[in-house]
Amino acid sequence: MSKIKLQKAVQSAGIDSRRKIRQSIHEGKFKVNDKVVKDPNFLIDPALDAVRLKNKKLDIKPEATAYFILNKPYGVICTLDDPQGRPTIKEFITKIKERVYPVGRLDYNSEGLILLTNDGELTNFIISPRNQIPKLYLVKIKGTLKEAEAEKLKSKGIFMDGIRVKPLKIDFVRKTGKDNSWLNVAIIEGKKHILRKMFKYLGHPVEKLKRTAIGTFKLKKLPPGHWRELTEEEVAQFKKEYNFKTEID
Repeated sequence: MSKIKLQKAVQSAGIDSRRKIRQSIHEGKFKVNDKVVKDPNFLIDPALDAVRLKNKKLDIKPEATAYFILNKPYGVICTLDDPQGRPTIKEFITKIKERVYPVGRLDYNSEGLILLTNDGELTNFIISPRNQIPKLYLVKIKGTLKEAEAEKLKSKGIFMDGIRVKPLKIDFVRKTGKDNSWLNVAIIEGKKHILRKMFKYLGHPVEKLKRTAIGTFKLKKLPPGHWRELTEEEVAQFKKEYNFKTEID
């Protein structure tokens, strides 16, 4: 069997989330062949190397990578577990056999596309700001965004949370009966509530927000609460479009 990273090997044992596993490795909680290893990228051969947690040998069974998209409904937490007992996306993906995790977040009051995968490298690639993967949102705001306001946002942006936010595009979609507006907005920043803060700053609070795409992955007509597996062609298209190079497992 080819070698894989220690973090990926431990993930295959299904003992915890990717983030907590990585933290535990850094803390020296895992041994490989009776030696403590603190590097999540340390390469092991599951057929030859023994990985232990608290002296218990883990059953390493690497899974094939899997990719899904979910249309997260409004009023659902974008995690697999919530200490406060609120509804989570987990209840919508019980029929997915692979252990997958959400890539990035959508807040409780937002809806739309969530990417689910067990591919840690692709996850890190998407959430890393340096790769500038665009996210597209359908946003309903109070009032109507003036052309001058939109142009200012796209050219100069606004300074919030220590960064300058410059949307890639803002396209008017339509007005509502109450003179509010629907917009298509593309951004690359992943700061928490960034769109809500941006439009509130301009005097146009967000009333509804729906993510419709992450890069080339598109929600299309997938109903709320439903999921579908991405095709090999869709995954390959994304990797080609954003020049994603798979590192050694």
